[in-house]
Amino acid sequence: MADINVMGNIPKKVIIPLRQHNGTDCDPLVKKGDQILVGQMIGECSSDDCTCVHSSVCGEVVSVEDAPNPCGKEIKSVIIEPAEVENCVDFIPTEDIEAVDLIKIIKEAGIVEHYGTPTHRVLSPEGKDIDSVIIDATSSEWVDGHFDTPVQYGIKIFGSLKLLMKAAGASTGAIVLRNDDMDSINAFDGLVYDDKNMNVAPLLGKRHIGYYLKDQGSDMVVVSHDRIYGKDRLSLFTHHVTGRKVPVNCAPADVGIAICSIKSAKALYDILHEGKPCIETVVSVSGKVKDPQRVLVKIGTPFKDVIEACGGYVGEPAKLIANGAITGVAQYTDEVPVTKVTTAITVQGPDEIHYDETIACIHCARCVDVCPVELVPSRLAALSDQGRFDECRQMNIVNCIECGKCAAVCPSKIHILQLIRYSKESINRAYEDIAPKESSNLKLGCSCGSD
Repeated sequence: MADINVMGNIPKKVIIPLRQHNGTDCDPLVKKGDQILVGQMIGECSSDDCTCVHSSVCGEVVSVEDAPNPCGKEIKSVIIEPAEVENCVDFIPTEDIEAVDLIKIIKEAGIVEHYGTPTHRVLSPEGKDIDSVIIDATSSEWVDGHFDTPVQYGIKIFGSLKLLMKAAGASTGAIVLRNDDMDSINAFDGLVYDDKNMNVAPLLGKRHIGYYLKDQGSDMVVVSHDRIYGKDRLSLFTHHVTGRKVPVNCAPADVGIAICSIKSAKALYDILHEGKPCIETVVSVSGKVKDPQRVLVKIGTPFKDVIEACGGYVGEPAKLIANGAITGVAQYTDEVPVTKVTTAITVQGPDEIHYDETIACIHCARCVDVCPVELVPSRLAALSDQGRFDECRQMNIVNCIECGKCAAVCPSKIHILQLIRYSKESINRAYEDIAPKESSNLKLGCSCGSD
């Protein structure tokens, strides 16, 4: 597996948000002046729509206040001044646990998917039955590299899949690798687990995981697939991997699928086998820094300290982006903290910032050619810019997975992705759910919304 460096420097200040997930804030369990330990719970769930928060450092609580956050808003956070010596709570492993208690442990451990949904809600959605769990391991760089051998990595992830299936009450499961990630493929191909030989099967044509589950006579399989980029890609990913069509305004859970990331799978293994809650994450630091690298960071560490651990800035930074240069969020300060959903920090210099003037669409259709869900991004952007959200909705704008490819290839430099996001947000706020309809990203032909 790829090498992961551990950030050794202890920051002067740690900012731990009480909401690092989609949902409601946690209730703070600490106040100014309290002494806390590594792994201590500092935020408790007040509803099922959140997940607990733990301290990643040992030290004194300076304050509980609103603080800058990578999402662009100020979030109520616990500000901690770390001590020089790290004292931890007792990390107690758990064995032979029932499914109901497993969901509770996942919630209390603070495990969150990289797209923001608490993992316990993915595995146990209200009023829905899950029959298959998929670990999306196409981003293997998101897990820390503390594995003695590739085989050990494979066995641990298989163990995590079995636990996730148990928690969800699912009968089948799959691990999806990226088809060019040879390190991961070699770790799983030929692996013996539960006295069965596991082979990595490529998803080709109309063969989905169901075919290989039957062909291999197993309840768990490993497959490989092209990586799909995009903030809202889960429905498309579900269809490519399982063949099941997710209706508009629905989630994979509506068709019996739970999708968990490789990060949450590893976090579940850690809490059960080591008793360690979710207090650190792997961040890829790239761009104008002296030593770009993947680094294991304590949650709550300011971006500034992470960059300093990578040698500091190269020259004067012009833009700081969280979670990807194309679809990420530009930051107004490097004092924002690393959260559970932080996967990357990108630093751009003045020479990389282009202030091109936007011109009228030349109807080249390049955005149409690259759209993975067969939309017409240029038309959607024009309608969004005019506030014609009804028409955007009729053209199935909600199917956009926000991969950013349209904006990247646009010769007119139109801010297509931002306009589409603006329209989607406006639709979410203004309209009730539209009647279920087959998503246009799952069939060939025109995506104009016509019947």
